[in-house]
Amino acid sequence: MTTRRTRGRGAARTIVTVLMCLLVALPARSGAAPGAAAVPDMSRSHYVGTFNIYGNIGHRGDAGDWIRDEADAIGDLTAGDLDRWLFIGLQEVCRAQGERFARELGMRSAFVDTGTKCADGQPYGNTVLFHPAAEILPPALLPNPDGRGGERGIVCAVVRAPGEPDRPGPPVTACSTHLIAGGTKGGERRAQTGFIHDGWRPDGVHLLGAEGPVVLAGDLNAPPDAPELDVLYGDGSEAGGPRETGPPYTRPTYDDGRKLDYLFTWGARGTWLWHGAGVRRTVHSDHSFYYAELSTGAG
Repeated sequence: MTTRRTRGRGAARTIVTVLMCLLVALPARSGAAPGAAAVPDMSRSHYVGTFNIYGNIGHRGDAGDWIRDEADAIGDLTAGDLDRWLFIGLQEVCRAQGERFARELGMRSAFVDTGTKCADGQPYGNTVLFHPAAEILPPALLPNPDGRGGERGIVCAVVRAPGEPDRPGPPVTACSTHLIAGGTKGGERRAQTGFIHDGWRPDGVHLLGAEGPVVLAGDLNAPPDAPELDVLYGDGSEAGGPRETGPPYTRPTYDDGRKLDYLFTWGARGTWLWHGAGVRRTVHSDHSFYYAELSTGAG
């Protein structure tokens, strides 16, 4: 894991976490009365994004100027104001690539090594980019029941918006993850989403979302109506809106027209509202950059 200011199964299973988004305001999962949750402040919204950068197969570990070009395009989405980005989750990342993205965007980074090597020998995994962070959670590897298809992981940081250390409400746990791919891997993906939502205790005590809002960004390798996503849709809200039941998808994120990339949010002590979801196509990856604005309020 790396953390810096910048524009491997076995013992390695103690590696990764990151955050996601909502379309409708949710009451706190703690059981507070509906009237106890504050209305999200739309004037204080920030952007969240997720991007499978195709960093090994597509770029073979290269951390060259294509990353600068991508960072410039990300900045254009917020009219050059990079402080509007609460966090960005990156997948299929060779470690130096995530660090270059952080430098180009003036952000910091945390990385989870999933045990695979990139073509140039670098560690491979997922990265989360953020501004201030109160804590970087111990990352983790996801369940891999059949022991095939490569390890997958999750990395998370507890973040606040830049320049707003005293903002009301709990900080957000921002996570980046990448589920296993394959048409016959639904059972494995179900085990992985179940682990993220109901099984993983990064601090050894609390589930994600027990202490405050979680935003999960990632390539989940499944369409919206896949059963492995039931646990996320059942307790959370996705940035693109209501769950879709088949193509054509409103916001496809993969080259073949499927939606595979998501921003989910859930958790206690807050309310959330997603708006302005969009996708930006790029020649540098087989996935689009998927993003939305997230407004939060105290619970």
